[in-house]
Amino acid sequence: MVRLPRDRSRLAWPWARVVLLLAAALILLASPLGCAGRRSGGPGVIHHVRSGENLYRIGLRYGVTSKEIAKANGIRDVTSLRPGQRLYIPGARRRRSEDRRTTALASRGSGGAGNLEETRRRAREAARRQSALQFVWPLRGRLSSRFGMRSGRAHEGIDVAASRGTPIFAAEAGRVIHSGRLGSYGKVVIVKHTGAYRTVYAHASKLLVRKGAFVERGQKIALVGSTGRSSGPHLHFEIRRSETPQNPLAFLP
Repeated sequence: MVRLPRDRSRLAWPWARVVLLLAAALILLASPLGCAGRRSGGPGVIHHVRSGENLYRIGLRYGVTSKEIAKANGIRDVTSLRPGQRLYIPGARRRRSEDRRTTALASRGSGGAGNLEETRRRAREAARRQSALQFVWPLRGRLSSRFGMRSGRAHEGIDVAASRGTPIFAAEAGRVIHSGRLGSYGKVVIVKHTGAYRTVYAHASKLLVRKGAFVERGQKIALVGSTGRSSGPHLHFEIRRSETPQNPLAFLP
């Protein structure tokens, strides 16, 4: 019986295909989209963390909750973000127009008195159309930093300096959606109001309300402190409409 020589190239081809498939799978798993994308169940983008950012602020930019970002990236400690860190934002799309609008608003916020009066008029009209919101000052103190560009970056709220322990009040009625530490904000309260508005009260020394609680306009919700990224006791106060920061001075009496 004569043995015919084997066609080694035909025998080797199935094994080569298996090796190629395994290599492709390993490359996919090693990439950010392979790991986080499978958990999120949809497309997304990669975000490079900048100094002073936290999950809440990043989530607002892309319209994704901080919990979704933390889950997609395996983050347990939300205060552990570092500049340059790569985050996968599940189900998000880049909103360059929103970013440009934020920068434009910030630039206008640092303009003259006439500019501010016009911005204030438009903001109040928009708030009335939403739900007749009437914001009040959350703190009695000295305005130490305005809304606008500061050191080459957009300052998305105002800073009001006051002694440690000075009461902070809710600027408008709403529901507390966050009460606790939040990265560079330190101890912070976030209140959601009717319509698309939210207010942020950061750097507190003590928080007096819990998540889920309903608060009235003028209700005491925290005490002034210097937690998080802060150079001294003050309140960092923001008003946001949907995901876009507004100039608080345009809404306050």
